[in-house]
Amino acid sequence: MGVLKDPEYQDLAALRDGQGLHQHGWATDTCGIDPRIVDRLLKIGLCEMANADTLLQLRPGPPQWAARLTPEGHDTLVYLPARRFNAPSARSTHARPEATREVELRPKALEAVRLYLSLASDLRQPPAPGPADAVEAAQRAASGSGWLLQLTEPQVGSVAYALWLEARAHSVGPANRLAREYDSQYKPTSRSS
Repeated sequence: MGVLKDPEYQDLAALRDGQGLHQHGWATDTCGIDPRIVDRLLKIGLCEMANADTLLQLRPGPPQWAARLTPEGHDTLVYLPARRFNAPSARSTHARPEATREVELRPKALEAVRLYLSLASDLRQPPAPGPADAVEAAQRAASGSGWLLQLTEPQVGSVAYALWLEARAHSVGPANRLAREYDSQYKPTSRSS
């Protein structure tokens, strides 16, 4: 699992568009997407497949397969172009909650988190309350180029999700570092309907 290549991004967008063709909200084998592509998107948590019972209910049909975006798939479609085309970041006015732990982010990871926060209103899985304030209050680490953030556990989870999206769009390094140093990693859950 790594950076999503342009053809894979286009396939993900095509899957979203295929969903829109049917009232039932599933892209099916009639939309022209190669099942191997759908299988790859499924393996990296960007789509879910319909189970046999759901397939029998879909019309026209039943189709050979049906898939739809997961919240992570939707959010990847929002995040990736914004990351690649340097969309501006936004600021939040949430107060920084108590019961935090210190997390050090390198500048590129902090940039990815800022982008994620700026896209919050367009995402299916928006950040937990408060990380924007933690980002604004970040202090420079005593050595190196890192930034120290005081985050609650849900906020650390939001950072992990932001870096998971960053791994789809640009670089897996920040997500791997967060997992290694802070034991925090986002993993999409398997879904079937």
